[in-house]
Amino acid sequence: MISRLKEFMLNLPIRGKLLLFFVFASLIPLLFISVYSYSETKQRLLEQAYENMYNTNSQINNNIENRLATFQQVTSLLYMDSTLREQLTKVYTQGIDFVEAYEYINNLMYGVMMTNKDIYGVTLYTDNLTIPSDGMFVKHADEEVKEAEWYKEITQSFGNTVYSVMKTDENQGSFFTLARLLNNYYLNYSYGVLTIDVKEEVLYSLMEKETQSKDIYIVNKDGIILSTKDKTQISTPLADRIGSGPWLNTGNGHAFTEVGGERSLVVFNSMALGWKTVSVVPLSKILDSTRAVTNRMILISSCSVLFAMILIAWTTRYFSGRFQMLYRFIRKVENQDFSEVIQTKSKDELGQLSEAFNMMSRRLKELINEVYKKEINKREAELNMLQSQINPHFLYNTLSVISSSALRNRDAEAAKIVDHLSSFYKTTLNKGKRNITIEKELEITRHYVAIQQMRFGELFQVHWQIDEALLPYQTLKLMLQPFVENAIHHAIWDDEAPLNIIIRLYKKPGCICFEVIDDGAGIGAEQLRKINSFDTEAGYGISNVRQRLQLAYGPEYGVAIFSRLGIGTQVVITIPL
Repeated sequence: MISRLKEFMLNLPIRGKLLLFFVFASLIPLLFISVYSYSETKQRLLEQAYENMYNTNSQINNNIENRLATFQQVTSLLYMDSTLREQLTKVYTQGIDFVEAYEYINNLMYGVMMTNKDIYGVTLYTDNLTIPSDGMFVKHADEEVKEAEWYKEITQSFGNTVYSVMKTDENQGSFFTLARLLNNYYLNYSYGVLTIDVKEEVLYSLMEKETQSKDIYIVNKDGIILSTKDKTQISTPLADRIGSGPWLNTGNGHAFTEVGGERSLVVFNSMALGWKTVSVVPLSKILDSTRAVTNRMILISSCSVLFAMILIAWTTRYFSGRFQMLYRFIRKVENQDFSEVIQTKSKDELGQLSEAFNMMSRRLKELINEVYKKEINKREAELNMLQSQINPHFLYNTLSVISSSALRNRDAEAAKIVDHLSSFYKTTLNKGKRNITIEKELEITRHYVAIQQMRFGELFQVHWQIDEALLPYQTLKLMLQPFVENAIHHAIWDDEAPLNIIIRLYKKPGCICFEVIDDGAGIGAEQLRKINSFDTEAGYGISNVRQRLQLAYGPEYGVAIFSRLGIGTQVVITIPL
């Protein structure tokens, strides 16, 4: 598959290559940017939405607590009213005695309700059966009242205010109750229970503006809805609306859940009295703007890519036509047809190349006409001789020029490869000397490894274990690199797991050892036998290094190779200290 792909790319025209490269170079970054932009924007919007909803809930909580504090002040005034206590605890023996008490109580309660329009009703429950019940402000605490949950709770409140569940009146709507045990000065003896009924509208008015864009619920400590936009949901469990979750038993926080078949963000804040404000908003409302911006960005980018592809198709067609024309003239010159020249008015690189080709064509024509075949052969021989004598420094100087050009064209990877290659040859040439320091030998290998890593990427990793005290010692040039090359080119066998190569330098008594160890494919027993028997067919590089070592240092030094198929290979190079 890979070989077919390489063959396809090699045979693909330049126009196709440019189009293909542009598609990958533009669409992949565009896709990455779009996905990254959407995910980051989504995350920021969710964080911002949570923060806004949390602050809104906190403000609603503060407003509710402040409003409830007003009602608590009313209960405190009635709680501390000694005249009221006296009227409720007095034993009435004559029917006319309670008229004065009713007059005081009625005036007091009407005054409370007139000054607090949000109060739906005030009731005093008493165990004093000598004062008749008026059915409005004064009622007897009969068995039905005493069996109610709120009454049982109030008896254990020690004078604190207790908030009971919602009640509904067909005419007046829903309301909730604040109840307080009347027992001032006598903690173990109560003379009645005070209840104040407050309209649900009081709670809803504190959050009405915020319910336009989200659902907000005020729930009590038992999870019963006290107030919300949809009045039919009042006095029902919150779990029936949005399901169970941390909002039922956790103080503050947020969570994601399915509400009405739509993924939603739930933010909840607790009040000191145990109530909670719970806000619910669908994620679609939060992310609609993000999707719209992302879609517009993709549309604009797609149009830009399409326009660029059309432009590059036209450009490549223009240049490929000029290349094809140049190719036709080259084939004519190859067939010794010098009758035509390239007609061009362009002064760009292709125009200069065409002009240079015309000059070359004319010169070739002159040479063919003036020089015999014998002279041409002689010149070819001289050229070969001159080429073999080229100054080695010209090679890495030229590579430096190529590196600078690549940097100017912003091709950092190509420049890096050329720099490593230049350093590699500059060190290996070493002014023609055979021996170099071990430090230079390791430097050659490092440059070679760097070049191969740019080619193979993460398919292999090199680990260095170097005794730096041995770096100044001398060794033969290009002794270590061939074995590293063999490990890279022959040991990689799994694209999923990278090859590990360990390069070691250490000292043994009287000698210095180099090791190249890999955990790759390994070498078969027959192939290993050929390598260790100095068979050049099994590896020219290995045989070359072994012969040079033994010629330089003697037969007791050289190369030893150990390997097992599927396990890895170990190469040990020994030179005198």
